[in-house]
Amino acid sequence: MKLKFIPILVASSLFLAAGAQATPLSALPNLLPVAQAEEVKTVNINTGSAQEISAVLVGVGEKRAEQIIELREQLGGFTEVEQLLDVKGIGVKTLEKNRAFITIKQ
Repeated sequence: MKLKFIPILVASSLFLAAGAQATPLSALPNLLPVAQAEEVKTVNINTGSAQEISAVLVGVGEKRAEQIIELREQLGGFTEVEQLLDVKGIGVKTLEKNRAFITIKQ
């Protein structure tokens, strides 16, 4: 997190070195680190609709989301994220891209 503030500090130092007046960081409104400003969307693959799943997962359209729901019904619910690999068209790369966005709750 500290690395995100380095460009701000460098820019402030350059302004001061050039003789310009720099605005103190405390005077700037809504300066939040990116991680706090952006809300990470997740989807519960045991309860999410096809629309919800396709909206959150990268590289998963509505048809693939419907296949996820079909597998969910066959299994009686997912117990591990890796079970998504049984859906045709979802490989290791797609799973890894989406792992942070997937939750499994009954």
